Amino acid sequence: MYRQARVLGLLLIVQVVAMVGIGILLFASIDWDTVVNLSNEPGQVKLQTNDKETLKKFERAIVFTVYFLAPVILLLLAGLGFVLLQRRGWMLASVAQALIMLACLFFYGASRPWFAYPMIAYSILMMLLLNSRSVRAVVHRRRLTPAEARPKIAHGD
Repeated sequence: MYRQARVLGLLLIVQVVAMVGIGILLFASIDWDTVVNLSNEPGQVKLQTNDKETLKKFERAIVFTVYFLAPVILLLLAGLGFVLLQRRGWMLASVAQALIMLACLFFYGASRPWFAYPMIAYSILMMLLLNSRSVRAVVHRRRLTPAEARPKIAHGD
């Protein structure tokens, strides 16, 4: 009965892993040897580079982190809610998918990354799955009060 919710939770967690992987890939593509720490004070970091390409990659990685950190956290909570609690997380997952599509649109305008279209397509598919009849039946099923749970007896005239 809760199989659809658990599968949905696993798909959300797969999306989290993919987005974290893209973030790691963006940070790994930076040539850290050309970035120099200019700060002599402890606890303070000032980075500088003369290479324009490294600066562009660094900016792209930071913007990705800013745009996608909140949706990743929401997706993780929603995925765990579906996997562990069977019915919790539908609203978090819906909001996270909408935020991902919005962030992809903002991020795409500046740098035109290769991963924007697959992320938008996956978010659309997840929204369709979240709003499917079987998932909504599991998620929005409410518990009956004791008065509602009693069997009704039909009285004939």
